[in-house]
Amino acid sequence: MSAPKIPNPWTINTTTNVGGALDAGLDDIHIKEIGPIALTTTSTVNSDSKVDLGLDDIRIKELPRIELQVQTAMKPTRVHFPVNFRFGLSTLGMELVAFSICGESMVIVEDYVPHETEICR
Repeated sequence: MSAPKIPNPWTINTTTNVGGALDAGLDDIHIKEIGPIALTTTSTVNSDSKVDLGLDDIRIKELPRIELQVQTAMKPTRVHFPVNFRFGLSTLGMELVAFSICGESMVIVEDYVPHETEICR
């Protein structure tokens, strides 16, 4: 089998000209005069009204109790996981001995109560 023949002399000629201009004639814009802007105002506010609610002599005798609790622990929960374990011995891809265990695994989240042996004295 032989390789295909590729022509040896390659000649590529390209000519590209890109140019152009756009003139909207906005180079010579000048603002000659802006009219004066004047803001004048006069206002007076007079008031002789008084409101007497009798709140001049207020003393706090007892402050209210404010309790703030933040719960960061998980609520008691039980989670079940189906499991299927297979332990075995194989040589050259052939299984010689196999032992299977299947069932259900469980994770229980509950409040921590230290056992008698965990209490430091």
